[in-house]
This record gives sequence, structure tokens and C-alpha cells, in this order.
Amino acid sequence: MKTDILLLRPKGKMTNSRLFATEQLGLSYIAAYVRSRSLTAEIIDGFLEPDRYDRLISGIEDSDYRVIGYPLYEETLKRVASDAARIRRRAQKVHITLGNHFATFRASGLLQEFPQFSSAIRGEGEQTLAELARSIIEGTGMQSILGLTFRQDETIVTNEPRPNIENLDDLPFPARDTLPLVIAAGNAPLIYSSRGCNARCIFCSVHKFYRSSPGGMWRGRSAKNVVDEMEQLTKRFGVSEFAFADEQFLGHGTAGKDRAVGIAEEITRRGLRCKWYIETRSSDVSLPLFRKLRDSGLHAVFMGIESGFDPALKALNKGIKTSQHIEAIEILKELEILASIGFIMFRPETTVEELRCNLNFLEQISCGEVTALVTQLKTYEGTDLARILGNSTVKRQDGRKWEFADHRVGQCFEILMESADTITVSYNEFARVRRLGVLTYLECLELQRLLNSGPICKARLVIDEIMNQKLGFDELRTIARVCFKEVCEDFLRILWFTEAIAKGRPREDGIKLLSPMSLC
Repeated sequence: MKTDILLLRPKGKMTNSRLFATEQLGLSYIAAYVRSRSLTAEIIDGFLEPDRYDRLISGIEDSDYRVIGYPLYEETLKRVASDAARIRRRAQKVHITLGNHFATFRASGLLQEFPQFSSAIRGEGEQTLAELARSIIEGTGMQSILGLTFRQDETIVTNEPRPNIENLDDLPFPARDTLPLVIAAGNAPLIYSSRGCNARCIFCSVHKFYRSSPGGMWRGRSAKNVVDEMEQLTKRFGVSEFAFADEQFLGHGTAGKDRAVGIAEEITRRGLRCKWYIETRSSDVSLPLFRKLRDSGLHAVFMGIESGFDPALKALNKGIKTSQHIEAIEILKELEILASIGFIMFRPETTVEELRCNLNFLEQISCGEVTALVTQLKTYEGTDLARILGNSTVKRQDGRKWEFADHRVGQCFEILMESADTITVSYNEFARVRRLGVLTYLECLELQRLLNSGPICKARLVIDEIMNQKLGFDELRTIARVCFKEVCEDFLRILWFTEAIAKGRPREDGIKLLSPMSLC
């Protein structure tokens, strides 16, 4: 019997990192919604099951599926286009549609460039895909399907946008077809308790994506609805850890914070013993609020810090000052909540002064990932940053779409990037030990401070040498590579010694984390 909808996630690059073994929750929501509309749907996740994915797309016939849907990102475009072309060799009539941010912003262009794609869904996809499948089953036209851009003969038709779903409680809980694979990989289930973000960071596509449709502001599910899902997952899969994937868990204003408190109180009222993790802005972290969240199981918080240099924060339109970042991190430390940060060390306008300020900031907070030293600003379709840089920018071999205004900063970037592998190895080992749960919060914090101190010190020396120009660039690059390797190896010896000692003492409830966020 022909299945109505096949939802595919393409294979990813080969990696041993557990952070990527997560559900594609957008597909899970779509599968649940279309099933609730009496349509059949199947999810095949190429990242979690690459062999099964390969076998499937190599053998698909027109008689197998009516619609095939892919979530599309800029970095997966080539893989998805190639896989769709493979499907077309055996299945000429199946309708292949795209969704997600990149498909929303580039819908017409994608259909013009890639004839293997039949349509693109703009904005939230649940209702649009259900109507698309129904129109194909019934043989009706697609002109009335809101949020759809589609190919009609030689013409690309763009329908009116579909309003965002106003009441998220109306949606069924996402289908958890792939969750057993995620749990087996050592990760926690994801939960979306809200959609949207009211911030306007110039590098982020989230607010642009939701505002491309009517009703695009932040919307949150009710506390009861959220905890109902958590309780259901606990009963079905035996999990006790949850990672909220919301772009902004605390929403906007008093109502958003009240909802967060409501979730915490509902967890406590039901006696649901669990650990959970969120993403938020540092400006929303306060001691009274986060004490309540902590008491109900909040263990870790991810914040998009981005910079420790106020002019950079202003240029990125973060709407936050460095002092607020520091205050938020100190509050989380006081409550013994693990803080993890997003950071942008390098951007087109980065100055030497900014680099020095960022290094001082990372040293002060001590809890930032050491990998922040090699992070660079990424340009995503539909963002204000992409518009500012312009369509004429040429994508470099390393994936960057811009050049450094100060060539000395570019030299620092090149030298640090050459040591990125050793920095990453030391951080991943630290994360592995932290996940064991044999260390206390303060021990983890001290180890992370020690992990960061060596590379930060060497980064300062690199900047000084570039400014002094006493060494040639190639000579400095070689020396720096050796220095970074030495400090990382020194840390690893201390880490492994600490791990051995910790494993030999009576086990306490440390901070074992299974979160798929960039926390571990």
C-alpha cells in the first residue's frame, strides 16, 4: 500500500560526536500532525540510520510514496539535491517538497535551479504539508494551499503565506519514531515548548523565519501541555532528562517568565523527578526566577553570549551588554546550574582590541567552551547580516562569505584555526568526564577554568607576536601549533588523573548530563 508521506533527513558528515545524534523534531511534529489528519507518514533519519537511508532512496518507486519531504539547510543543500536526483531516476512522479528556514527564504530560486524539487513549504509546515498531500491524493490544484511555492509546468507559483499556528496546544505531541535511536546514542529527547524569538540579532534567521508569516511573534505552549508531554515521555521511554530546543524558552516579558515558573511548578506538583535544560538570553536570568527553575530540575542553560566586547554586541544588535552576561553567569554559578555559551570570536570588523577583550572575558567567566577561541560569524540566508554583506559576496573555500577588515586579525584567525583540532580534543575529553557524573559542580567548574587558561594564554601571545612582527608568519604559525598542543596535552594529563581519583571515591550525584545541546 502506498504511503502518503515520507519524511527524510539526509545523512550528515561522518562524526563521532554524540551532540548530533538528535531527533529532527520538525519532522516529528509534521508526522504527528498529518497522522492526526488520517494521512500515513514515515520518518527515515539518514543521520541516525545512514545505511537504511541509502537503501531506501536507491530503491524508491513511484508506487511507494506520494510526497517526499526534506528539511533543508544551506549546508545540506548539495546532499539533498543529489539524493533527490537519485530518487528521480526511479520515481518520476513522486512529489518532492522542501521545508525549513533555507527553503522559506529561497523557495522560488531553489525550484528554478533544481528541477528535481517539486515545491517548497514556507514557514511552519504541518498544515501546509497535510493539505499538499491531500491535494495530490484527490487530484485537486495547489493554488489555494497557503505557504506553498510550487512548480506548475514551466512556471513557479508562490501562494500567499500561511499564518503561524496561534495556539500551539492544538498541535498533537510530536511523533517519537526516532527517539529510541537517540536514547541509545546517549542523548535526551528534545522538546519545543514555544516557537519564535522576539530578539532581532542580525545574524539569526529565527525571527526572520517566523515573521515571514502572519502572527510571527513568540508563542508558548501552556505549562500543563508541556509537562503532559514530559510525563508521557517518561512513561513511554523511561527518560528523566529533557532538552528544551526553544530558541527562547523564557519568551518575552512577564508573561513568558510566568509561563516558565508555571512549568517548574507543574513539574514539582506532579512529583516528576527530572533534569532539564534550556536556551535563553542572559538578560532574562535572575536569581529568584532561576532558583525556582533549579528547584524543579533545571540543570543547564545555554546562552548566546556572542561577545565580551560591547561595541560588537551593539553591531550584532544583541540588545545586551557585557555586564549583563557576567551577571547572568554569576547567578547560574551561585545556583550551581551549568552555563554554556554561544560565542563569536571572529567577525568581519573584529579588531585587535576586540580580540583582547574577548580573551579577558572568557578568562573571567571561566565557564565558556574553549572552542569559542576559533568560532567565526556565519552568514545565513534571510538574515539582516546576509543583506548587509550583499549578494555579491563570494563564498570562500573555508565557507566564510566575508574577509577581515584588519589583516592582522585574519592572521590570528588562521593560526588559531590550525590548532582547532587539539583544542577540540581537549574539550571533548573534558565533556566526556563531566558526563560521567563523578565530579561535583565546583570540580567541573575548576577543571573548565584550567582547560581554558592555557589556550587563552597562548592566544594572547599570538596576538602580541603578530603586533610586534618579530617573527615571520610561517614561523609563528609553527611555534603556535606546538604551544597549543603542549598546553592541551598538559590539561589532558591532569584531567585523566582527576578522573581516576574521582572514580575511586564514593559516587555522589554529580552533574551527569545527557543533553544534546552544546553543553556536554
